[in-house]
Amino acid sequence: MGREQGRTVGTGRGWRDAALVPSLVAVGAMVAIISSLGAPLIPTIAAQDHVSLSTAQWLLTAALLTGALVTPVLGRLADGTHQRDVIVLALGVVVLGSVLAAVSNSFVLLVVGRGLQGVGLASCR
Repeated sequence: MGREQGRTVGTGRGWRDAALVPSLVAVGAMVAIISSLGAPLIPTIAAQDHVSLSTAQWLLTAALLTGALVTPVLGRLADGTHQRDVIVLALGVVVLGSVLAAVSNSFVLLVVGRGLQGVGLASCR
């Protein structure tokens, strides 16, 4: 293959391949934030929503449990030619969960939003 104006000719790589590594880094950072950022906030959320600390722990448990349950499903769906579609769908669910958690006015909606964010944990495994 020859080189033409600083680019390799005939590699077939487009913008999608160039965006793969930054996308995976963003997903990895998102997983780290989802799985660990909530721990210091548990006492504050428990006091604000008038729930016990053990009930407020469900904010962390919901995300981790959802990630553990969805991992085999996403793994099976991603085998084959639909890997990119599965990752994009999983990230869409994470965004939906993040919006739901951000605008929730009840503890139950907050837990549901955190559970949807757990899909992001499954998409990186």
